[in-house]
Amino acid sequence: MSVMRFLGATSREAMRQVRDALGDDALILSNRRMDDGVEVVAVAEEAQSSLVEQAEDVAVPAQADAPSDAAPSAPGQDRLYAEMQAMRELLMSHIAETPRPRSARPGVRGVLRQRLITAGFSARLVREMLETLPDELVDVDADDPRLLAWSRRQLETRLEVLDDEATMLEGGGVFALVGPTGVGKTTTTAKFAARYVMRFGGDDVALVTTDDYRIGAHEQLRIYARLLGVDVHAVHHEDDLEGLLTRLEGKRMVIVDTVGMSQRDQRVTGQIARLGGASRPVRRLLLLNAASHGDTLEEVVETYQRASRDAGAPLYGCLLTKVDEAPRLGAALDVVMRHRLCLYYVSHGQRVPEDIRLAEAPALLDDALAVGQGSPFTFDDGVLTDMLRPTTSGQGLQALSRDLLAQRDQLARVMETLQRGVPGVVWLDAAWRRRESPRAIQQAWLEEHLAPPPMIKAWNDAEATGLFWPGGKPRGMDWAVPMLPQDANGDVLPLAWPLHRWPPSDTQRLTLARRHLGSHWHVFARVPDADVRQQLREADSPWLARTRVQQRVWYAGERLAIGELVDLAEPCGQHTCRLRGRARRVTLSRLPVTLAEADTATLQLWIATSHDPESGRQRGVYHWLGHGGDALEIDMRAFVYRQLEQDDLSRLMRAAWQQLGASAPLDCELRVYLAAQLASLALRMDLSEDGWAVDARPVVKRLAGERKRRSPDTLLQGLMHLLTAHAALSQAS
Repeated sequence: MSVMRFLGATSREAMRQVRDALGDDALILSNRRMDDGVEVVAVAEEAQSSLVEQAEDVAVPAQADAPSDAAPSAPGQDRLYAEMQAMRELLMSHIAETPRPRSARPGVRGVLRQRLITAGFSARLVREMLETLPDELVDVDADDPRLLAWSRRQLETRLEVLDDEATMLEGGGVFALVGPTGVGKTTTTAKFAARYVMRFGGDDVALVTTDDYRIGAHEQLRIYARLLGVDVHAVHHEDDLEGLLTRLEGKRMVIVDTVGMSQRDQRVTGQIARLGGASRPVRRLLLLNAASHGDTLEEVVETYQRASRDAGAPLYGCLLTKVDEAPRLGAALDVVMRHRLCLYYVSHGQRVPEDIRLAEAPALLDDALAVGQGSPFTFDDGVLTDMLRPTTSGQGLQALSRDLLAQRDQLARVMETLQRGVPGVVWLDAAWRRRESPRAIQQAWLEEHLAPPPMIKAWNDAEATGLFWPGGKPRGMDWAVPMLPQDANGDVLPLAWPLHRWPPSDTQRLTLARRHLGSHWHVFARVPDADVRQQLREADSPWLARTRVQQRVWYAGERLAIGELVDLAEPCGQHTCRLRGRARRVTLSRLPVTLAEADTATLQLWIATSHDPESGRQRGVYHWLGHGGDALEIDMRAFVYRQLEQDDLSRLMRAAWQQLGASAPLDCELRVYLAAQLASLALRMDLSEDGWAVDARPVVKRLAGERKRRSPDTLLQGLMHLLTAHAALSQAS
């Protein structure tokens, strides 16, 4: 039969059966949940036309050809006619409304295709890759790390880079840098020469310029040569280059800066041919502007490669310039891969010799694939399908416009909700808008907003009653975690204050927090020293500090590791907490201890053990030392539970720090400020059940991806998309 029924335990299993039996282009007629699983009814692509014809044949009433006294049709025939008529209408509506049938959720191929095209890679290269997708990856989740690893391997095998720079430089030769105007040939010539000078000195290097067109071109290269301590020569006539290269045979490395010419200039062929008549072979290195459109780069490579082959030898390799100006590297890398050019260096700024590095495939592909948001200039299957649907009187464009306006209004409402519900979001939004500004503007904003007077006022306005003390630099971060305020419930507030803007010692910081910020609670990433503990005790300030299982304390006259005291602790409560986006049942125990044998101040050792509420399996054990008084016992229990739920804060900051590093160049302080703000807001949004969080969470989660479950990591990604979209829409309006 053409129409087939499939039954699977889950929708994914049923759809896999459909693809195996009917192919990727099968049309889904129905999809419903049953007691024993999910039922899917589908028809193969090649059978759709014949099925429509059968439906049309059955649709003609039998009475049209029957005599007037013929018997009425049987009930079974009427039911068959009704079912076929309904099927016909369903098929015709599907075929008319969409260029090709597609399921509600894109498959792995569709997701991977969109991801690569969004990164800038061409549809041709993507199609070639997808044809070799292994069977074991066809049904995995789009976020499966194996899929990303496979994608990177496929791209890395196609990207040829220089393996041994030392051997290449030591071998020397004549290198001519060629390419269009404005691609950075003169600056790159100096950078290339500097790579040699730093290894072998400048005695065996000579620079040559053939640029007679640009005013000051010779002088610019002479300045670079003087700084590097190398010889420089200018060629004013076409016939002089061959003789000059003959005279420079004693130089191990000769680098020729050529005239920049558009790929559409008819003189390109002549210029390249001029480089081929020397007694020493000239190796042509093509410079490609990484910020150019893919079609432009394609045309440049084709023109210069053809001219180079006509001159006797293909291009020797290429260099990518202006990488710091390119929003996406996919197009440039795609062109290099498909034309099988060897990539030597990557240039990313104007400084000589700093802003050039050896091309490394893994790092370049990581940068290319790290693009998070789409582009209006890349193909999007969903938008294109909607625009191709047949409409009347331009209703399709009107509907699309209305949808975009609705999306803009929805994002604006979510931002207003966050700004009203959480102190510090206004500052986060303002800081986010400075990401792509020059460093001077970023630093000016930081100096204005993070000085003591505005920060003290902001913390007081937020009614912050607690303080989170960082524990230094998390692994993978260059800066220490900022100080963060906490409200009366122990929740962190996104009002980060970088640590270097505080007084240098912990005792001075504690004095500032008590006198000017009204901090009553204190949470430490590690146990504070004796002076700070004494200050806290004198001020009667409750505090809590994370500690390791190897930490040694005194109990019953013995100095023992905390891990040896777990069984001696007294159970004091049980609570359901939310840890890393999942519900956990937490059992809390406590034990009085001291840090020194002679201490008279007793501390409280808190031990929290989390279990999976469904399976009962233990998921983790957490330890704190803290305030030892009994007056705040009930509050301390609630406080411990809340700090347990926020134990992931440092990891979220590290994740935000890493993601921000893949975006526009950021001042380091602005980067750590944004990372702390984003992490604390994502964590607060995940834990809170207040109205602002309930209203904002669904939209923020959807921005991170419809298939992702709610978690602080998902909300962190969604917040980045929200801030980017809100800033862009605000600027456009």
